[in-house]
Amino acid sequence: MTFSGNMKENKTRKDTWESELGYGWSRSGQQRCVRHRPPESTMSVSSDIRFTRRKLSRSCRGCCAAIAALLVLLLLAAVAVYLGHMYLFGDPLNKQTFRGSFIIKSNAEDIQSWKESNQTTENAFQHILFQIYQNSELQSCFVSADVLALDSTEERRDGIRIHFEVSFEPIFTAVTTSEVTAVLARELTSPTTYFSRYTTYPETLHIEENYMIASLQLKEDETTTLEPPTTEIISSEPEVERRECVPVTLGLCSHLPYNTTSYPNMVGHSDKDALMRDLVAFRELLDAECSHLAQDFVCQMLQPRCEGNHVVRPCRSYCRAFHEGCGARLPERLKAHFDCARFPDFFGIGSCAPQPDCHSDLQRLALSRRACDSIPDCADAADERECAYCKSAGAGALRCALNERCLPPALRCDGNPDCPDGSDEAGCLWISRSLSSWQRENSETTLGAVRNRAGYALWAERGRYGKICATPFENDKKALKSVASSLCKALTFTSSISAEAVLDAEELNKTNFENSTEFRSIAEYVEIVDPFAAEISFVKSECPQRKVIRIICDQLDCGIPSARGTSSTSGVDSLPRSARPGDWPWQASLLRSNIHACDGSLIHPSWLITTASCFQGQPKAEWTARFGTVRIQSTTPWQQERRIVGMVRSPVEGSMLVLVRLEEPVEMTDFVRPICLSNKALYSEERSVCNTLGWTRNRDQLQRVHIVPSPMSTCENVSIANPNGICSEPLYDQDDCDEEEYAGSSMMCFDDKTKRWSIMGVSAWRIACAKIGLGRPRIYDPVTSHVDWIRRTVSDSAR
Repeated sequence: MTFSGNMKENKTRKDTWESELGYGWSRSGQQRCVRHRPPESTMSVSSDIRFTRRKLSRSCRGCCAAIAALLVLLLLAAVAVYLGHMYLFGDPLNKQTFRGSFIIKSNAEDIQSWKESNQTTENAFQHILFQIYQNSELQSCFVSADVLALDSTEERRDGIRIHFEVSFEPIFTAVTTSEVTAVLARELTSPTTYFSRYTTYPETLHIEENYMIASLQLKEDETTTLEPPTTEIISSEPEVERRECVPVTLGLCSHLPYNTTSYPNMVGHSDKDALMRDLVAFRELLDAECSHLAQDFVCQMLQPRCEGNHVVRPCRSYCRAFHEGCGARLPERLKAHFDCARFPDFFGIGSCAPQPDCHSDLQRLALSRRACDSIPDCADAADERECAYCKSAGAGALRCALNERCLPPALRCDGNPDCPDGSDEAGCLWISRSLSSWQRENSETTLGAVRNRAGYALWAERGRYGKICATPFENDKKALKSVASSLCKALTFTSSISAEAVLDAEELNKTNFENSTEFRSIAEYVEIVDPFAAEISFVKSECPQRKVIRIICDQLDCGIPSARGTSSTSGVDSLPRSARPGDWPWQASLLRSNIHACDGSLIHPSWLITTASCFQGQPKAEWTARFGTVRIQSTTPWQQERRIVGMVRSPVEGSMLVLVRLEEPVEMTDFVRPICLSNKALYSEERSVCNTLGWTRNRDQLQRVHIVPSPMSTCENVSIANPNGICSEPLYDQDDCDEEEYAGSSMMCFDDKTKRWSIMGVSAWRIACAKIGLGRPRIYDPVTSHVDWIRRTVSDSAR
């Protein structure tokens, strides 16, 4: 239809348009037939376009129908071919990749060339592999060949192990491993052109398809489960698995400070051949340069240290430092083996391999000012042992745990306090699963040994040590019970459960540890002079029957910062503002994907209490709890980490309290132990001074803040108010918090009657501090009304 700006011509043009189409309407509205005109394709004088419609002849209509039918047939045929290929031939073939290695030997000139220009040698071997497969029966589907790495090997003198990768794009059938192997084996067996300059070793050739390597599930031979505190009798089984030590032969790890290793290694390789076949995966991890710790940590996984016929694993804190840079780059099949939860915490020299050169890392993080400040920032306290005050004591000196002093081992338990805090005279009587573990835990510092509930009764004096012989009281249950009560009380356990005379099942073979600094003399036995005396004394004994005292204590007493020694029951007197290790042993830092996000408080070896707001909106995050440290960016010799595996929320409506369960119990020490729960409500006149814990401006140094209970009207302007909560405010007009508290921080109060710290409340939200000079009110969820629920939850979980 054509429209024109001249309305007077509308009627004429309508008639023209209708006549062109061959039909029209009469003035009365009835349809009228018109005579057909020959179609025109010319333009009218008024520039109107006339539309025409030509009818197809009968023969043309037949042709169109035939073409349409042919197109339909072709479409059906294409569908049939596609379905036939899918159901008869399976999925389309994908690109295939094969990885392998073999050893060749070259002349002296080639070796020198390889050492001077490794990249040039790789290109030469890559060209040879390309030519071999390009001219083989697999040439139609061959794509590329790459040399991944070159390693020197001691299997063949002056030999070179070539790690390579070849790729194919199959057309009709997949390429098999045997076909790929046959091509290269034929050339290595009878070298004519490509390897004529080299001595080849066909028996060293090994090739696997890449998908097999990627899906390889290595065995979990090295999984370690820490023994939780228990009231059961201790096991007489050896603490460590005995192994055969062999030389370190991997050239990649020639820098290691030791020369013996053991198989299977930490990744499950049963021998060196299995390791070499899988070495490329670790090469790729190192080539990513994700961390300066990568090579050393990977080498300690592939070639772990073997000492005294047992393997020394990397420390858990060392694994965490490695994961910060390389965790996201680990292949899926290796993640289980690099899981930090399967590595041990540091408990003395020889317990695990700490992060090397930690002192230099502090300088790299601009934390060199922390060296020689009496607070260790490395697992092995290397930042404190390099100081003048410690070097003067000589090799193997015993470090005062929290003071700038090191002592000769003979000064420990000599009756005179040589450390400013007197810690060198603490722990002269102890309970431990074994004498060897106790020596290891006490070989580096005066504090930090595990407080076991069950174990042998041990003694130490002037560098000598041993077990307490049951003779002549092995049949006197009352005497043994008196000794157990005294020892359990001295170690701050609530009471003793049992004591008995047992055969010393621990077989201490000194030759297994002759190179270790933790063993300095032969173990000895002593006898008790008077088991009922106020102060127990001993005399040397031969203990011919080898019967010793084994003791089981009740739960560890809560709320005691035992690292403070005699001042642990003095409350806040002489307690500094900046926290020192052991001041708050129940403090836990909750890490979300290795980043400090919240705080919590330890109430049981397997449970801590915090707030539910920490976990809101984080359903898939990995959470860990860190204990025994007062600096987030540091690692202390007493640090422990546990993965969080469960959470139970308070049944009280409106409460944000949650109990968090740990994957395995923490070990009780002077630096990690629980806080008390109190059923007694908080009254300002009875508990005038309480404390909470915050973090400095850089959120790294833990510090305490004095607070006092306050009427709820003081907290009316707090953004999130809990009508059932506890309102508090700083004891002083000026808030002594540099920046903020984290959610989950506790309100702790000291009871002058019981001389114990109890948790009264938990902060539900992370709130920044006010401006300097202005006090900031705080609101805490009360804990006292939840004590029955807490105890019931913990008790039910143990069933």
